[in-house]
Amino acid sequence: MKIEVSPLRVAPGEWDNLVQRYEGKTLFHESCWLAHVASINPRWRIEYLEVLGDGRRVGLMPVVLARMAVLTVAGSPLPGTGTNYMGPLVESGTSLSDVLVAIMRHLQKHGVAHVELAHRTLDSLDHHALGLELHPGVTHLIPLPKSEEQAWAGVKGTCRNRVRKAERAGLRVQLTSDPAIVGHFIEQYAEVYGKQGLALPWGVERPQSLFDHLLPAGRVWPLQVLHGDTVVAAGLFPFDEHAVYFWGAASWLRYQQLCPNELLHWTVMKMAVERGIREYNMCGGTSQFKDKFGGEDVPYLRMSRSFVPGLRAARRFYSRLRLLGLRARGAFAKAPDRGETAEPQGDAAQ
Repeated sequence: MKIEVSPLRVAPGEWDNLVQRYEGKTLFHESCWLAHVASINPRWRIEYLEVLGDGRRVGLMPVVLARMAVLTVAGSPLPGTGTNYMGPLVESGTSLSDVLVAIMRHLQKHGVAHVELAHRTLDSLDHHALGLELHPGVTHLIPLPKSEEQAWAGVKGTCRNRVRKAERAGLRVQLTSDPAIVGHFIEQYAEVYGKQGLALPWGVERPQSLFDHLLPAGRVWPLQVLHGDTVVAAGLFPFDEHAVYFWGAASWLRYQQLCPNELLHWTVMKMAVERGIREYNMCGGTSQFKDKFGGEDVPYLRMSRSFVPGLRAARRFYSRLRLLGLRARGAFAKAPDRGETAEPQGDAAQ
């Protein structure tokens, strides 16, 4: 089969109809998520690629193109966008390796210097043969059963006790469309980073964009935990047909003894079970907090390929430099005058 790749000009609604037929499609392939990614940096643009096999469409791939200095970088997904998976969607019976070769050739021909990829379907490929460098990590996945009772049985006993404690204290979780939740989230989340000696890598525009683009599409649960009329915890949880994702959540330390975080995540799991969603991806691993809800840490692979000598080393250097920068900004940042701090939690928002 002769594989070719070309840009596809398509409206968002039509794009969603096209990707829906592919088994590997995730939220991150959908137009609402791509619009969110495009909005958070004006230097980024989305390009839609069509994969043709002997002249017939056999695959699709969205790609984020970013200009960095004099170089163009392509990401599917691009690190720093809070995107878990993207990569090519390919029809059954089509060689994924051949598709990747054609995509790399197309991107290099059009001036791309570096490519980033991540999707579960790519994990089993011969990465060395494709010239891909692996960047291994982990993510915490919780398989969700068909009933709330089975899900509850999978939660560790200490966590169940903390959920019960939160309920006895009168805490309740509310699904809200009120834009004020973004303000609650960012204030609490800034404290999360501050407690760890870090500055936020982005401002309120990032969660605001997520709320504005995904809520109308019915692809995010904005959840807040209330103690009386006080919002003691808040989180944003994007989802698709297959999984709900822990994008970010935080709570004030002064209410930590009431266990709002355990109640919040248990509520997410219950809502997912009710919708028939079969996985909670808590995004990132090696966390005792996440372990309490069941599931396990599994490999999460990012992969990249550079077409310009020296870019692989530059990528590693940039990652280290970015973390050092966050620590330096956090050290010199003025602590908010609230008399409160947030309980740290992991997320997929970086």
